[in-house]
Amino acid sequence: MNDDFEGRVVLVTGGSTGIGQGAAEAFAVAGLRVMIAARDAARGEAAAAAIRDAGGEARFHRADITDADDVRTLVEATVDAYGSLDFAFNNAGAAHGGGIADLTEEAFDATFAVNSRGLWLCLKYEIAQMRRQGHGAIVNNTSVHGFRAVFPNVAAYIASKHAAVALTRVAAMEEAAHGIRVNGVAPGPIDTAMLAESERTVGGATAWKALIPAGRVGRVDEVAGVALWLFSSAASYVNGQVVAVDGGFLAS
Repeated sequence: MNDDFEGRVVLVTGGSTGIGQGAAEAFAVAGLRVMIAARDAARGEAAAAAIRDAGGEARFHRADITDADDVRTLVEATVDAYGSLDFAFNNAGAAHGGGIADLTEEAFDATFAVNSRGLWLCLKYEIAQMRRQGHGAIVNNTSVHGFRAVFPNVAAYIASKHAAVALTRVAAMEEAAHGIRVNGVAPGPIDTAMLAESERTVGGATAWKALIPAGRVGRVDEVAGVALWLFSSAASYVNGQVVAVDGGFLAS
């Protein structure tokens, strides 16, 4: 355990699967008390139970981050349960396929509703609580797609992740005077169910490996480790940065 984390509180959106679930587990091991948020109650409760079974502290609160009332209630529930909100890992995301010419309005709107508007809502209510406390650190899970157009036919996802990077930087600039740091992680391909699902659309791990200097896809714990560092006092002068966790992809 780290003195930065023991007994402190972190909110993880999209914490029932993939990077969010793995990060929640890593945060609990570090000594944080974890509030997991997701739309799927069964998976969310199971993720929280697994942390408790391993000796950590976690609860689940069902929330849809596209709904402002849900997000406000989520933050309130976290504070009611644990007394504060020290950290937030805004991880929830959505991906809908389609290129510029054939993307449907519904797919475009659904992607931006989660990856951009939903992220903004999370920031809005997390920041309000952190301002009341006078401290806090937030890490947004963006993507290497927020810096480069990697594959065709994922136009809305790429655009929404660019917006997520911009929201991260703006929030950092606005909130520094309030004692709140806002940074991001930009994962490349990570070994999750989402990557496996992308095999049929953009080639998944098979296509990615040819693009990654490290020659492999990443692990969830490698993303979680960077998020923990960004939360920690070791990163106290790091603000407004989006750290790539990508095996060298953005450097190539």
